[in-house]
Amino acid sequence: MKKQYRDLNEEEKAACRIAEDVSDQAWVYCTACQRAMRQGDLVLAEIEGALQCAYSDCVLEANIAVQGLEGWEAYRKELGYETAHWPEEPMPGECYERQ
Repeated sequence: MKKQYRDLNEEEKAACRIAEDVSDQAWVYCTACQRAMRQGDLVLAEIEGALQCAYSDCVLEANIAVQGLEGWEAYRKELGYETAHWPEEPMPGECYERQ
């Protein structure tokens, strides 16, 4: 079974978190597959130790995964009008495209 973010101790979570909050319940957005997931569902790559998208059909590879994962709130704020139609709290698995 793959190790997930939720399996890490607090120190490890603080070191590799994606969202502003270290909690498992914080929302994360994958820019590759354009889907949201809970931070706790992120998968820890066995070899590189980087966080990967939780969706097994995502095209990201472990070595670039962290570059494609963004905190939901921070990403929405950064893109502004392009994500204005996105909900404050996403639905897991739902695809959210920029305008």
